[in-house]
Amino acid sequence: MVAKLLMAFRKQGASQGKPFFGTQALGIPLVAGVFILLRILMLSRPSTGSLNTGVEDAFMNGVRHLRLADFLLVGCCIWVYTADFFRDILHWDALGFPMRSWQVIWLLFWGLLPFFGLLLVAPFTTDINISVLIAALRWSILGGVGYVIVQLRGGKMAALFGPFFIAITFALALFWDVSEPWALPLWREGAFLFVLNVWVMQWFEQDKDAVSNSSNIWRSFETRWLRFAMVVVAVCLLVLWGGQAQRSWGLPALLVLYLVMMRFPDAVRPFRLYRLLIDGGLLLWLL
Repeated sequence: MVAKLLMAFRKQGASQGKPFFGTQALGIPLVAGVFILLRILMLSRPSTGSLNTGVEDAFMNGVRHLRLADFLLVGCCIWVYTADFFRDILHWDALGFPMRSWQVIWLLFWGLLPFFGLLLVAPFTTDINISVLIAALRWSILGGVGYVIVQLRGGKMAALFGPFFIAITFALALFWDVSEPWALPLWREGAFLFVLNVWVMQWFEQDKDAVSNSSNIWRSFETRWLRFAMVVVAVCLLVLWGGQAQRSWGLPALLVLYLVMMRFPDAVRPFRLYRLLIDGGLLLWLL
């Protein structure tokens, strides 16, 4: 029985050109958790400079500084990834991969969870002003609108600018309470890192995107130049990291993780585990 189960796992995990929805489903809570933890780590940095000393106090200080907009952004993150998961399921259902009952339950759970979460948070938030919230989140909203526009256009435009808008929107969301976030070296570091994150993800997703005919920058442009661009982005990240007065080794460790994954892709392809490692590894950035 165990041998048959392992064989089934191997066949499912090594399904070249096919989706593995179990791992993709786990990505919904993972990405939301990564976002809120990065936000907490970012809020905890000003008081200590780094998390090497007073880790618990610094972390709790970040938690205490969370505001309603942070929970709204987490809710949006959950809805976006849930909608993306649902779209993929419908798309692959048309290609012969039928939707299953657990997928419907999973979508309903994560689709409704932000509503209940906001209902719990909102009563403890006073002076809620929608216009103020919209003004605070305006850059994040514009980044999201830009992503939707390029996705509607499709083709090479979506492949080229899609990762850019994903990265910019994620970075702007983390720094929503800063009037001009792009002026901060840490924001520029985050924007470069998120672009690199999406490129690495799409490098692993080439087989699946080829079957589903989805936009993928590696399928739309010359691979040699993309590899060169990744090196340039990595160098920019290290320059920004080296210019910080106080820094940890989290960012170089994350770059090494990405390099090792791309050097030995077969080790992380089963079950498409690379999805969890690529997104979860982002936490190294601010540690």
